[in-house]
Amino acid sequence: LNDQIIVLIGETGSGKSTQLVQFLADSGIAANESIVCTQPRKIATVSLAQRVTEESFGCYDDNFVTCYPTFSTAQQFDSKLIYMTDHCLLQHYMNDRNLSGISCIIVDEAHERSLNTDLLLALVKDLLGRRLDLRLIIMSATANADQLSDYFFCCPIFHVIGRNFPVDIQYVPCATEGTSGSGMVAPYVSDVLRMAAEVHKTEKEGNILAFLTSKIEVEWASENFEAPNAVALPLHGKLSFEEQFRVFQNYPGKRKVVFATNIAETSLTIPGIKYAIDSGLVKERKFEPGTGMNVLKVCWISQSSANQRAGRAGRTEPGRCYRLYAASDFESMPSNQEPEIRRVHLGVAVLRILALGVKKVQSFDFVDAPSSKAIDMAIRNLIQLGAIVENNGVFELTEEGRYLVKLGIEPRLGKLILSCFHYGLCREGLVLAAVMANASSIFCRVGNDRDKVKADCFKVQFCHRDGDLFTLLSVYKEWEALPANRKSKWCWENSINAKSMRRCQDTVTELEICLQKELAVVIPSYWFWDPHKTTEHDKCLKAIILSSLSENVAMYSGYDQLGYEVALTGQHIKLHPSCSLLIFGQKPRWVVFGEILSVTNQYLVCVTAFDFESLAILHPPPMFDASKMESQKLQVKAMAGFGSTLLKKICGKSNHNLQSLLSRIRTACMDERIGIEVNFDHNEIRLFALSVDMQKVLAFVNEVLECERKWLFNECMEKFLYHGPNASSSIALFGAGAEIKHLEVEKRCLTIDVFHSNVNTLDDKELLKFFERYSNGSICSVHKSQANGQESDDKEKWGKITFLTPDAAQKAAELDGVDFAGSALKVLPSRTSFGGDHKMISFPAVKAKVYWPRRESKGFGFVKCDLLDVGFIIDDLDNLVVGSKTIRCDVSSKSDDAILIRGIDKELSEAEIWDTLQGATNRKIHDFFLVRGDAVENPSCGACEEALHREISHFMPKRNPHTNCCWVQVFQPEPKETFMKALITFDGRLHLEAAKALEHLEGKVLRGCLSWQKITCQRLFHSYISCSSFVYAVIKQQLDSLLASFKRVKGAGCSIEANGNGSYRVRISANATKTVAEMRRPLEALMNGRTIKHAGLTPSILQHLFSRDGIHLMRSLQRETRTYISFDRHSLGVRIFGSPDAAAVAEQKMIQSLLSYHESKQLEVCLRGPGLPPDLMKEVVKKFGPDLHGLKEKIPGSEFTLDSRHHVISIHGDKETKRKVELIVLDIAETGEDLAKKSDCDATCPICLCEVEDGYW
Repeated sequence: LNDQIIVLIGETGSGKSTQLVQFLADSGIAANESIVCTQPRKIATVSLAQRVTEESFGCYDDNFVTCYPTFSTAQQFDSKLIYMTDHCLLQHYMNDRNLSGISCIIVDEAHERSLNTDLLLALVKDLLGRRLDLRLIIMSATANADQLSDYFFCCPIFHVIGRNFPVDIQYVPCATEGTSGSGMVAPYVSDVLRMAAEVHKTEKEGNILAFLTSKIEVEWASENFEAPNAVALPLHGKLSFEEQFRVFQNYPGKRKVVFATNIAETSLTIPGIKYAIDSGLVKERKFEPGTGMNVLKVCWISQSSANQRAGRAGRTEPGRCYRLYAASDFESMPSNQEPEIRRVHLGVAVLRILALGVKKVQSFDFVDAPSSKAIDMAIRNLIQLGAIVENNGVFELTEEGRYLVKLGIEPRLGKLILSCFHYGLCREGLVLAAVMANASSIFCRVGNDRDKVKADCFKVQFCHRDGDLFTLLSVYKEWEALPANRKSKWCWENSINAKSMRRCQDTVTELEICLQKELAVVIPSYWFWDPHKTTEHDKCLKAIILSSLSENVAMYSGYDQLGYEVALTGQHIKLHPSCSLLIFGQKPRWVVFGEILSVTNQYLVCVTAFDFESLAILHPPPMFDASKMESQKLQVKAMAGFGSTLLKKICGKSNHNLQSLLSRIRTACMDERIGIEVNFDHNEIRLFALSVDMQKVLAFVNEVLECERKWLFNECMEKFLYHGPNASSSIALFGAGAEIKHLEVEKRCLTIDVFHSNVNTLDDKELLKFFERYSNGSICSVHKSQANGQESDDKEKWGKITFLTPDAAQKAAELDGVDFAGSALKVLPSRTSFGGDHKMISFPAVKAKVYWPRRESKGFGFVKCDLLDVGFIIDDLDNLVVGSKTIRCDVSSKSDDAILIRGIDKELSEAEIWDTLQGATNRKIHDFFLVRGDAVENPSCGACEEALHREISHFMPKRNPHTNCCWVQVFQPEPKETFMKALITFDGRLHLEAAKALEHLEGKVLRGCLSWQKITCQRLFHSYISCSSFVYAVIKQQLDSLLASFKRVKGAGCSIEANGNGSYRVRISANATKTVAEMRRPLEALMNGRTIKHAGLTPSILQHLFSRDGIHLMRSLQRETRTYISFDRHSLGVRIFGSPDAAAVAEQKMIQSLLSYHESKQLEVCLRGPGLPPDLMKEVVKKFGPDLHGLKEKIPGSEFTLDSRHHVISIHGDKETKRKVELIVLDIAETGEDLAKKSDCDATCPICLCEVEDGYW
């Protein structure tokens, strides 16, 4: 009590929030003034005040404890204890900088370091110097005490031990794929829900507290948690006080399961919590000074927060915390949460600081100073809002700025309200501010896919063509006009979140009271704006929204894949799929947005359209050049009249060719925004580029088209004219219509094999043009080596190229060793066998290992066997004749399980001796080795290679030099090695010749070698089969089991390795081709997948798999059946990978789903397109209802479904029903006031009335 300032670190359960205030009141330290305890949240303020009131009941006067969750100038400091939010005390400070009537300030939960808390600490620090009678206590469970002590003049630190019980921490990481089973929430939400259900089912009594990241997740979880004898309750800061207090009530005979945001981490003690479930995540709004944008994203919590969450389970008894992440994730979390002042927009804080007369915000005494850039951004924003102006280097508040300070809300929301006052739209302004603050939760999109589609249809009736804020405004206007007893039911019927609507109403009420008391403004209850009529008020509201969000302007880039270009940052971001503007199928040129949502991708949310002309009257003027942005908008040009084969060539496999072309164009034009789209349905190519670059882009594309046309024209199939006894015969190249383009009777090479060290990164088209350019010939066939399911004996092999003439092939072969794309090319002449395969499949090489001893035998060796078999084997082998000599056997003196064998012929090899020994006994011999002497150094490796070549050459075809048919490599031996080793590789087509050559080499002694250096041959046959990482993921278990079984195959081996391109390759090796074939067969069946073959799946039906619905179908089937589905866009083939049972189920479901989808697509009526008004879908919904019940009444016996995302009505009926619906829709379109204008792409020349052939649109 003798210190003016103290830092109190009180562990959870120490009673610091409820007991300390009572001790201070009893001590008389407050005299006749008040003790104020601040909390960062309203719910904690109210609950603590209620708890202290209950504890002190009957001891003090009735007004001993007061609670101020919101600010009002009418509030008095006439109670002994006052609980209020830090925001409320800040507002009192703005009115009275001495905080008269307060003797002691307790700042609780200081570890949260909210923006209000940090600003309050800084202001009170200054006040303490002026009011020596004022005392300050800073309290927290986990705050950095040393930092706070240093900030407050090295004040003392006190620690209070808590009453927490032990908590058992269990790490239960959940491996959830892509999306959750619910189909609408993030995976971690489903994980929390599942864990809550499991805890309720398996654990003893005790309430459950589960942490999620947002009010939407909390409400979804509480609505979807279903378990007997349990009551699920939501808890977040946007609930009303009555709804929040439900978590403190008792429910006899039932377990409470509370789903909460981080509001439940501190301050609150929910009775009976024994189990905590921690998702490890929190949703934070972060301000990025580099871009000046507010970004909403889900992040990891800090270790401090994780410990706080765990502590919730041990407040009243021992508990358990389930952390849905790994211990390593906890260790990688930051120790404490970053102060809010360093991660949010500082507009409110800077405005308050300037209102206090601080001349230079950067010099303000922050606890943790934000970056200068963040402060500058806030000042810039306030200037743009007209809240401050700069005079002689000093920032001063404008009259509007002073009003914003009194309102105490986010400046842009205050600007929205004040600007509406200027136009006489008072009620509209308050509602706009309220719905903007709750924009993310007003529309209720929950449940399964069918429920979501239904919710989307209900939303259509409210959608406004000017954007999201107008849509929300129309929802509130309609809701407000309803009787109180009808509102909840109306919300349910229209998929509106009733709780969010009540929050908006509470916000409007609070703002009305504040405006009346602070600015003497009375808000009328009537509206001027009508959502169903286009009036001058729409234009005014758009201008108001623009002036409030002038830093959040974006322009349509001209290319859907890019979306909108944010004016201040240059980022390209798409509209969020829920945006109201998409309902009208239009892309407004200019929009203003609330914030950027960062999930898997980034999206603009809370988007409103405005007119370009509004920028010219914006004051202060915008901080970007709108005219320059307009000039940078991408233009689009359509090229039509192409065949599907040519378009497929342009795209290449997995769009590889198209991406390579696009990369070259972007580099040449120095513009990464340029895009190319290929539309197979309309056989067209669309180019997106600046008008100044369009001709260059067009030239690039035309060059590629011409090149592909030429290659298609020259494309040939290679055929042998007859199959003779020789290795090959005359070859003909057949073009289209069986025209013979070339006849090769001299058996010269037409094909080359191409190798490159960076085969996965090569630009294929550039490589082909490179060969054509330097060979002066035409390419007639290309076969690129495939990674998936094909033989791939050499990882560096790019593929084969066939030329129309042998001269061109010979010139191309001369490019061997020439540098291309940073590495040397390896080019070898190639020959095919068994003509008729235009893909020119290569044959795997035949390889053999050969070896011969380099150390002479000393005439004795050792047999290794089981200890119990030693005596029996000695009896069997002693005096055995091996070769031409009789051997003698004794027990080895060095090892009890070894036998010494003497008298061995020094000319014999280990293999020869082993066969004789093993045949002479029934006991198992584990190993045998000879003891050898010093190594013989001659002949050299080079001499051995030449000798091997000479021995082999007699068996190779005479038509070629032997060096083209086999390769020999003798390895330099290590000093201690016993054998010389060599590898002989034969041409894959010469199996018979290779077998004869190896038979000849077996037991042979090379020229220059000694008589005991006999050659032993070990033939090796290899095969490789590969699959993508997606396939590997679903077949891994079966593949591992298969490879394990291969290890039991004698004389065979197998291995699996990951390639640099992400694929996996299995290598099989054996000493017999039959063994390789038998091992390869089940591998192919597994890794090549199950091909769907069904007579009903015509190409037109399979084309649906290109659509978004088709892609969604494949992905959902993959998740459901744990398979991988591959769709070949060129052959229209579908393959399913996975276990046999799963693949069979997936195949059946795929066939049924595709046939049903195709049938439904035949009966669809489109609600957008040329000649149709943009609001046609909304008019249809208004006339027939979101579920089209009115249409069902008009055409009985049929069912209709509205797909709002794609603007179509699906008809469950016959073609006559479709015709009737088309007539009804056409009638609505024709009677509509706003018929769509004909698009620019259909523009005609005013002179000849023909379509414009070369225009940009």
